[in-house]
Formats: sequence, structure tokens, C-alpha cells
Amino acid sequence: MIAANLFEQDLRTAQVAAALGVDDQTVRRWRRLYAAGGRESLKSSNKQPGRPPLPGDAERARLAELLLLQAPAECGFVGRYLWTQQLIADLIEREFRVTYHHDHVGVLLKRIGFTHQKPARRARERDEARIDGWRAEAWPALLKKVPTRAGWS
Repeated sequence: MIAANLFEQDLRTAQVAAALGVDDQTVRRWRRLYAAGGRESLKSSNKQPGRPPLPGDAERARLAELLLLQAPAECGFVGRYLWTQQLIADLIEREFRVTYHHDHVGVLLKRIGFTHQKPARRARERDEARIDGWRAEAWPALLKKVPTRAGWS
């Protein structure tokens, strides 16, 4: 639009190029566009490169709801019990008709407040009450049996 203002002041191509720090050829192209269609023709028509993000807040909220309230098996991923980036990418494609590489899903999840988590590997037979009891009774007794530094030689 600055170029359009300078064109209206009847400045020569070299003067406009020097004022804007561009090549003469660029100014000539802009002048042709301006002559043919006015200021509207000088507006940029370039879209931002890359895949568009999820369309809006409603879709992001829907994705968060699906991830928080349902297991993968409940969303149709039979035999899967934990969400992975590939499963989430498949879910996004199915629900929103937008495809993402599974590596980029982490970026999307971070935007909506999720973090990478790895489930703790614990035995199903684990008895938390017995473990807490052992920590409260047996562990302190074992610590009392450990010699102090003064007793070491």
C-alpha cells in the first residue's frame, strides 16, 4: 500500500524502488497490477504455508473430551488401551477430516494443555496397603540396623 501511495504521487520507478528497498523490476510489476486493478490488486493473496490447525476452540474442546473421557477402545480402536500419538492422529483424521503426521500431534496436544505421559509399569498383583505397611514398620526397623559413619572403620 505504501507503493500505491508513491504511485499516486507520480514518483518514478527508481524513486519508489529506492524508498522501499526493492528491485526496479518488482516496482514495475506492482505498477502494472496497480494500473490494472487499483489497490485491491496489490493485496497479498498468499496463504500462510503449512497445514491449517484444528479449526477452532469447539474442535479442540471436542478432542480433549474424547481423550480424557474415553479409552482408545471406546473410540473404535479395538485392542488398544493407551493413547499414542499415532492413535490420536488417526482419531483427528476420523473426527475432523484433517491429517497430521503423528510427530506433530504432540505440538497440537501441547497447545490444548496436554503433556507427554508414560504410564507407570506396575504389577497388577501389587497391594498398596501391604506396601504402605512395610514402609511404615519394616523399613524404619531396617534403617536402625545400618551402622553409622562413626562406627565404620
